[in-house]
Amino acid sequence: MCNTLLPLACTACLAFVLLAGLGCLDNLAAPDKPALPATLNWGASSDSSSDGEAVEATRLSVSNATLDDLRSRLKAFKFVEPVENSGFEYGFNGAFMKQLVSHWLNKYNWRVWEDRLNSFPNYFTRIEGLKVHFMHLKPSKQGVKKRVPLLILHGWPGSVFEFYKLIPLLTTPDTDGLAFEVVAPSIPGYGWSEAAKKRGFSAAACARVFDKLMVRLGYRQYYIQGGDWGAGIGHIITREFPERVLGFHTNMPMQPFRQPSVIVQMIAGSFLPDGILFSKKDGQKIFPYFEKLSDIIRESGYMHIQATRPDTIGHALSDSPVGLAAYILEKFSVWTDPQNRLSQTGNLIGPKAAFSLDELLTNVMIYWTTGSITSSVRLYKEVFSENRETTMAYFSIPSDVPHGVASFSNELSRVPERIVRVTHPNLLHYADFDHGGHFAAFELPDLMNSEVRAFVRAAEDFHAKKRSPLGEGKEL
Repeated sequence: MCNTLLPLACTACLAFVLLAGLGCLDNLAAPDKPALPATLNWGASSDSSSDGEAVEATRLSVSNATLDDLRSRLKAFKFVEPVENSGFEYGFNGAFMKQLVSHWLNKYNWRVWEDRLNSFPNYFTRIEGLKVHFMHLKPSKQGVKKRVPLLILHGWPGSVFEFYKLIPLLTTPDTDGLAFEVVAPSIPGYGWSEAAKKRGFSAAACARVFDKLMVRLGYRQYYIQGGDWGAGIGHIITREFPERVLGFHTNMPMQPFRQPSVIVQMIAGSFLPDGILFSKKDGQKIFPYFEKLSDIIRESGYMHIQATRPDTIGHALSDSPVGLAAYILEKFSVWTDPQNRLSQTGNLIGPKAAFSLDELLTNVMIYWTTGSITSSVRLYKEVFSENRETTMAYFSIPSDVPHGVASFSNELSRVPERIVRVTHPNLLHYADFDHGGHFAAFELPDLMNSEVRAFVRAAEDFHAKKRSPLGEGKEL
């Protein structure tokens, strides 16, 4: 027994000494903050308009002609025979697509969901040459003792619709009287926000646009919540405008890559036994990418296409609503739970379904009716092909902004608490869950509401001695 334990103990001691030494080098390895994109007008070159202070209320609307054209295309659906006894292993199952198209044609009613979207106050404003869409919701005065501004950010292939169940929860005061003033913008190029006409509109450019939006609405300081692209954009905002960010909560923390301690733990954590570099308390291995490597590889194909030839796939998806639905909804299946790929329906219906078909189709309809799928996937090229080093640098820059994480078991990548702390010393809240997937706000709105509130309470305590009064949003 002693002969067995001695090498293990020596390995553990060596690991801790090594990590302590490497940790001292982490600060030296942290990159300088990159320069924000110089372009301040992303509109067409022939259009000289850039920023404008006007904020205009709007009603989201789709023409009957657009809906009639959609119906004709759905009726011309070409069936793709699936492989026998297959689920979603090959992608969206053809047999289930028949069911989906039938539901889309005969049961789904866009006007019902359009009205639901318009039950939220929608606005447009022009920032850096782009017409930016956002929802802005304030709590009723009854029962509210404290109003907190919150910027919530979606990703791909989602939209602001992901938050339609979460927003009412956030704007309702809890037993302590805490309620949120929610600002939910569409990323430029997504949904109703205008797409950049010039090259270079990266996550960093979007971060500046969204900070300008919050300032325009009168918020001198605010909180952020985001997943997917919303996580990356929120992460950059905390680095570029830390004086305005009271706290940043995410369900997809960014992985730092440049710190020596992280690099060593990524490698060692992939093969050392649990408990050598981590305690069981963490609930995860140091670098879960290695545990889910096959899942990561299987799910990365779309990213390579979008990061290299976004307009090519964009042409295909813009011309076929069925193709668009297959491309988007396959992600809502397997990114919610990778085991869904074994089901013929992708568990998009039935007792294991996390969403209703109408909810899923509404998200697809936003992409279809706004013609935004091509511009949405261009963000991958701007970040991973054109601005990769800049974006990765942001993820390795430490931040003192209060940070909170909700880590869900089926997220595409999970970053353990110890790694998050390398770049976020003020990690005030980290919750690890044995369920839940990539679209957490959409799938688990009640839990996300509780998580955001738990983090904000911790951050408010953190700021209690030094916080200045919060800005009040302009009356819209």
